[in-house]
Amino acid sequence: MECKERFGAALDEVVDRSGTSSMKWQKYEGRDIIPMWVADMDFVSPPCVIKALVDRVRHGVFGYTLPPKPLNDVVCRKLESEYGWNIEEDWLVWLPGLVTGIHVACRSVGRKGDGVLTNTPAYPPFLSAPGHMERTLL
Repeated sequence: MECKERFGAALDEVVDRSGTSSMKWQKYEGRDIIPMWVADMDFVSPPCVIKALVDRVRHGVFGYTLPPKPLNDVVCRKLESEYGWNIEEDWLVWLPGLVTGIHVACRSVGRKGDGVLTNTPAYPPFLSAPGHMERTLL
């Protein structure tokens, strides 16, 4: 499914996240703190994303899935057009999330005790992953 809709006015819409179990907003509730420590966006998703989710929910089966075949091709073409990188589809390794990726990256480079440079401020797993992978946070 190709998503051609633009966010447009949706980015100007104020979304009240109270009462939605939003960790971002509940963590410092009642305090004068702007929660910019997590990539939890406060805007409505584009219609094509909502439609894709609704279609999947209507299917009714939520088992383990693989990335759709066209996704690999799209990623390869985008990397070529944006950066001039010629990537083979079988080089792509899909991970279940960012935190897993941070840990894999820490473990796959260097040896035990080596340093991992992390700029701050940063998402907390960037700070904890080196230690979990027996690396030193720099």
